[in-house]
Amino acid sequence: MFGSTNTAFSGASSFGTFGSTSATTNTLGLGTLDNPMKDIEVQAPPDDTVSALKFSPKADFLIGSSWANDIRCWEVKENGQTIPKAQQSHTGPILDCCWHDDGTKVFTASTDKQCKMWDLNSNQAVQVAQHDKAVKTCHWVQAPNYSCLMTGSWDQTLKFWDTRSPNPMLVIQVPERVYCADVVYPWLLSELHREGYFVTSWRISRRNIRGSTHR
Repeated sequence: MFGSTNTAFSGASSFGTFGSTSATTNTLGLGTLDNPMKDIEVQAPPDDTVSALKFSPKADFLIGSSWANDIRCWEVKENGQTIPKAQQSHTGPILDCCWHDDGTKVFTASTDKQCKMWDLNSNQAVQVAQHDKAVKTCHWVQAPNYSCLMTGSWDQTLKFWDTRSPNPMLVIQVPERVYCADVVYPWLLSELHREGYFVTSWRISRRNIRGSTHR
């Protein structure tokens, strides 16, 4: 069971140097940054810019993806302190991440043109989606009768995936690169860019997809 004491995910010692900590320094190398708001710093943060942060829908865990090509998971205690638990990597920067609704799996979107599914119980990651260019967004879609993964890419497509199949369930061609997206069934929004940003909205169902564009 995810989060139990006998799983690989719960044993921080299984993940090498990920649990180590170091002082936070500014870009000038002048020592520890001031913290006037008394914010609680996440332990063992990524080594490059953080692209996304998401809390688990089921438990007190936080995931963060970064331009350091990795995604990390922390347990968040009641006092706000964090414990590094696990990490996985891509061969390129990770631009987005999201949770499966059961809270045991995580999806990652990367410039290496792949989206992976990370099983936290086994600490194994497998490719579940592929694009022709960088994958910018990933979202887990929950519909009344099915669930699937949605990915948005700079190859100007939105794709929907059954993670058990290597081929997409559905491909939506859009007029420009996808920069961000969100989905709450049955509505999907995506932000594109071509001579100014504009938003496309779609209503999705088993039978059809209807879309519109708004500048």
